[in-house]
Amino acid sequence: MAVLPLFCLNLYCNKDRLCQDFPDTYVNITLQPNTLDFIPAGGYVYVTANYPSRGLIVYRPFSDEFLAFERTCPYDPYGCCAVDDATQCARLVADESGIIIIDSCCLSKYLMTDGSPFEGPSSCPLYQYQTYYDGTYLRIFN
Repeated sequence: MAVLPLFCLNLYCNKDRLCQDFPDTYVNITLQPNTLDFIPAGGYVYVTANYPSRGLIVYRPFSDEFLAFERTCPYDPYGCCAVDDATQCARLVADESGIIIIDSCCLSKYLMTDGSPFEGPSSCPLYQYQTYYDGTYLRIFN
């Protein structure tokens, strides 16, 4: 049993591979941001997605614009920096300002406006999904 964790750590936690290997996941989600899945302009919501994704952060900077970012840290997508539960570690969250996204494991910080890193060890931007908004439905996909 101890061989598998060591193999995983060696394969996925090699610092030369970080920011290059992102877990593949299929995303095709439809939201109604003006009704059931309300997102105010300047606000955000967390959305569940298929494994291995840790979910999405959907940000609405203006009434007709949306950005959708993966909640998996691009610096440490497999939670290798985790000291405890790696499934919760490296799940990005918005801070109280609603404009900064933080990884509590490696302490990288990203701007919600474009997903760019500005503090911490990560030099990679957040993985961003494509969005299409027709005024009623928001489609998030890759």
